[in-house]
Amino acid sequence: MNTTGFVRGYMAKNMKAEDFIKVVVSALNKEFEEVKEGVKIENINGEFIIIMKKYRITMSKELIDKLKSPYGVDKYILEEFRKQGFTFDKNRSQYIQYCFGNYVRAQVL
Repeated sequence: MNTTGFVRGYMAKNMKAEDFIKVVVSALNKEFEEVKEGVKIENINGEFIIIMKKYRITMSKELIDKLKSPYGVDKYILEEFRKQGFTFDKNRSQYIQYCFGNYVRAQVL
C-alpha cells in the first residue's frame, strides 16, 4: 500500500472539511508551482472559493465532505478547472496519477 494514499485517506476521514480543503489546496500549490499566482482559497460565508489563474470554483462544506476520499476533492477541483479550459497532462506526476487513478501498481514477483 502506498503510504501517501494511506495518510491522505486517514486525513480525509478524520479532518473537518475546512481543514481538509486547505491540505488539498496546499498539494495543488506544490503541484502547480509554475503558476505564478498560485492556487488560492477564500472562505466567504461558509463557501470555499478555489482560484488558480482565471479558473475558479466554489465548494460547500457539504460537497467537500461528500467528495472526501484520499484524492477525491483534488480530482473534483482539477476536473472543474479542466471544464473551464485549464489543461494539464494526467501523467505529469505521481500526485496527478493518484488523483485520476491512473497509476500502475508494482507487481510482486
